[in-house]
Amino acid sequence: MSTPPEIIDALESILEIYFSGVRHRERAAFILCDNLVEMTCKTKAKQHNHRFDMTCNFHDACTAPGVILPADLKIRVVGYRNTRNNMQHASAAATVDSMHCATAILDVVKVIDHCWFSTSTSMFLDRIKCALRIVYLYSSEGDISKREPFEDRMRRKRWRTQTETVRAEGRQIQPGLRDYWYIAIRMQTPLVDECLNDVGIP
Repeated sequence: MSTPPEIIDALESILEIYFSGVRHRERAAFILCDNLVEMTCKTKAKQHNHRFDMTCNFHDACTAPGVILPADLKIRVVGYRNTRNNMQHASAAATVDSMHCATAILDVVKVIDHCWFSTSTSMFLDRIKCALRIVYLYSSEGDISKREPFEDRMRRKRWRTQTETVRAEGRQIQPGLRDYWYIAIRMQTPLVDECLNDVGIP
C-alpha cells in the first residue's frame, strides 16, 4: 500500500508552521511531529492488520507488527515524546529550539520512509523536498557554517520580476526573510533551490 495522503499533508502543515512567523513556532511544530509519528505508526499497523487497536499507547504503536521502528530511531522518537509530555503537562513555558525541532522533523520523515519505503523520494512534492533541505541545514546534521551564507542569499535574491505597488494600509511581503520562507518555498521553489545549491546544501 502507498503512503496515505493525509500523512504527507500533515508533514507539510508542520513545515509551514516551522517556517512561519508565528510565536512559539518550534514548540508547535515539535508537538505536531510527535503526533505525526504516532499517527504514522498506527496507520501503518492498521494497514498491516485491520484489527489493530488504534487506541494503543505510543510504545505499542512504534513496536506493532508491520511497523517495528529501528532501535536507534525508536529511542529518539520516544525521547521526543518525553519532551513533548514535559512541555504539555509539566511546564507550559517549556519549549525546544530551532535545531531540536528540525532534527525531530527529519526523524518524522525517517519514520514515514520506514513505514512506506522511499516515500520522501517518490511522493513528496518539490516544495516539500526543498523545505526539507532547509530543515536539514538547521538540524543537528546540518553544517552550521552554511546557515549564514544561505540566509544572505535568501535576503538578496530577486523574488519579483516587476515593480509592485502596495496600498498605503498594506504591507509588502519579503520572501527572503525567515518569517516568510514558506511563501518563497511554495511560490518560487526553483529560486530557493538555487540558494541552497549555491552554498552546497544536499
